[in-house]
Amino acid sequence: MDPQQLESIAAMLGVVGRLHREPPGDTELGLLRALVDQWPLDAAPDSDAGLELWRASADAGEDAAQIRADHDRLYGVAAKAVVAPFESVQREKDRLVFGQATHQVRDAYARLGLQAPELNREPDDHVGLELDFLSQALLLARDAADAGDAAASARILDAAADFLREHPRAWVPDVMATVRDEADTAFMRGLALLTRAVLDAADRSLPARD
Repeated sequence: MDPQQLESIAAMLGVVGRLHREPPGDTELGLLRALVDQWPLDAAPDSDAGLELWRASADAGEDAAQIRADHDRLYGVAAKAVVAPFESVQREKDRLVFGQATHQVRDAYARLGLQAPELNREPDDHVGLELDFLSQALLLARDAADAGDAAASARILDAAADFLREHPRAWVPDVMATVRDEADTAFMRGLALLTRAVLDAADRSLPARD
């Protein structure tokens, strides 16, 4: 991956990851809408459809309060989740938070010197945290390449590729399909599609692994 491609995919992963953890306030919502036409990933069905939904959200006058209410309802901030945003709940038989997947994800973060911001208080395998981890890993790879350490950059990219395919790529697309179907707002439906598109782009761009 060239540095510009690393930065673009890392930036998109960071944006969608943050929005899954915390819906936008009025200021951020305005900035996102101003940048819709500059979204660096296009000419892909999910990406184009997601951006159209964000435009429709603006045209419909969806405000930050409406989007927050929808986000809270979907992810269970104020009540039972419509869509559990944790890998362990989605993939493990007992469907409990802080399961085996949580600890696998934590170990993957630690191997690159990273950790979840709310360690032991929020499960490490929240969709937003997994996407943010990938974003940070790509930026670490870029920094290593910029410093002339090609071996370190390649090692980090390999770790990111393994993490992507073992974790978010294995469960997030199906969850995003549910978010798309269950969301009340065009904004959240668009976020679901853009998330799938960014994961697809990362999967195509990261090294192939055995």
